[in-house]
Amino acid sequence: MSIATHLLKAHRVGIRNFKEHLSTKSLREPLIVTDRGTPVSVNLPYSDVLELLDIVDELSDLATVSTIYEGRNAIRLGAKGIPVSRLFDRIRSKRQ
Repeated sequence: MSIATHLLKAHRVGIRNFKEHLSTKSLREPLIVTDRGTPVSVNLPYSDVLELLDIVDELSDLATVSTIYEGRNAIRLGAKGIPVSRLFDRIRSKRQ
């Protein structure tokens, strides 16, 4: 499940309730803190934050973005993919 899907399904809690019961809240799942029903803050598990930072880092690399764009165009034009296991085998063989 993606982070966006987790956020859409995240439990919502009012800011007053959050402050009063912070020690009893489970902080292992995404939690949206609201003020009068309006989202004001999001609490994410540490692993989700690391995943987001990794994605942002990858998307800031122009070579990676270019490769993604080329791959999407190839798929749109009907290119056939290769199994991930074969791709990893190719990468490993090039490293040796």
